[in-house]
Amino acid sequence: MHSTPHRSANTPAEEQRIVLLGAGNVATHLARALHGLSTRLGRCRITEIYSPSGVSASSLASTLEGEVRSTSQLNELSQEADWYIFAVRDDALPSLWQALAERTSGIWLHTSGSTPLEAMAEYHPQVGVLYPLQTFSKAKAIDFSTVPLYIEAGEGETLSHIRQLAESLSHKVHEATSAQRAILHVAAVFACNFSNHLVALAEELLTSHGLPQKALLPLLSETLEKLYTLPASEAQTGPAVRGDRQTLERHLSLLQGRPELEALYRLLSEQIQSRSKLLHPSPLHPCLGKDLPVKA
Repeated sequence: MHSTPHRSANTPAEEQRIVLLGAGNVATHLARALHGLSTRLGRCRITEIYSPSGVSASSLASTLEGEVRSTSQLNELSQEADWYIFAVRDDALPSLWQALAERTSGIWLHTSGSTPLEAMAEYHPQVGVLYPLQTFSKAKAIDFSTVPLYIEAGEGETLSHIRQLAESLSHKVHEATSAQRAILHVAAVFACNFSNHLVALAEELLTSHGLPQKALLPLLSETLEKLYTLPASEAQTGPAVRGDRQTLERHLSLLQGRPELEALYRLLSEQIQSRSKLLHPSPLHPCLGKDLPVKA
């Protein structure tokens, strides 16, 4: 295998051919950012997009300029592209790698936060990771140049090529080991996925009582704004960190008809109080550390 992205004799030196496996949220934004991108390696061109049914691949291909082929058949994919980018669910990766093992040249990249590099290295000699630390939705446009990219590779020359590609995509490129990337991913689930779920629950609570669904947006915006200058532990506000027992009890009584919300409110309030007590051993509020009322 070549140590640089492979080109056949009839391929222009300035062209980097990319086969994209996947057509979901990450793949869609990556395709839009990569297609036609000028890099130090050459101009990028996505030549093929794969998805299991072919429908989403066809839909994505139709949004890109030029001739981009879509397929649902792995055996139809070019074997001589410069890059093979796997932007699919983590549990779909091994079967794709196994199907393409020893069939392609080029560099293989996956975009997973939690899949170790070594798992892919079993199937191909030139492998790496291009992990975008961002939340993506197909319908929401995003400036990819601001997306933090975490890269990794099995050896130095491959890492150099990946870095050149990544730095053409984003101004924020960092190296991270597989172990570090796994921590990044689980931290992102706490900060992004779980917080979004809590906002969804809050919106349901609002609308069920005739209040505007987006009434909390100014509050959320200010919370995020503070996090640019303060550690989250110092930006924490609310009745739990204040030790406002009466308010906590009132809130729990309001949630009695929603046992799942009541249990979650209780759990999070107790954790906030416990962490506040650890961070501030001399409590400012007499209620801190006291148990919340037990559900009858």
